[in-house]
Amino acid sequence: MRRAILLPCLFAAVASVSLARPAHALFSGGGGIKEGDPAPLFSGQTIDNQKIDFAQLKGKKVVILDFWSIYCASCIEEMPGLIEIHNEFSKKGLQVIGVNLDSFGTHRVVKFMQGMENKITFPVIIDKTRQIATSFNAMVLPTTLVIDASGKIRFYHVGYKPGDEKKLRAIVAQAVKEIKK
Repeated sequence: MRRAILLPCLFAAVASVSLARPAHALFSGGGGIKEGDPAPLFSGQTIDNQKIDFAQLKGKKVVILDFWSIYCASCIEEMPGLIEIHNEFSKKGLQVIGVNLDSFGTHRVVKFMQGMENKITFPVIIDKTRQIATSFNAMVLPTTLVIDASGKIRFYHVGYKPGDEKKLRAIVAQAVKEIKK
């Protein structure tokens, strides 16, 4: 009888402590990547079979990594702003890379992208195994990072609301100014 009462009480106590923590802590396990940390090395194949290797970009480019899914409404809402930032800064040293986390295959993602009103103008990697997402602790979508040319994470943002692109643009503008030519 005592065990039957104690078990639900123990569960309730653990749940209340867990729920009292910030939402990102629930996903990150308390650790993970933060602004100022060096970015993990990563590589992947784009939807058009090009290889992207961060090691080749480090020291030369500012990188925006955007983790997204075709089923994420906020991700799709964020895309026009990312496309604008890419178009504005790509010739000044910015490389935007979309990292799609849909696991059902490239064909469906490509078909979805072809039907988008705002066409994605930057490379997109399909991260079916979540290897890149895991290394960047991107467990909630969208997750957007800016990695400066030195390889440090300058900006780590989870979610999207209209207006977020203003801060992103300002961070990118400053980071591309700092690229050593």
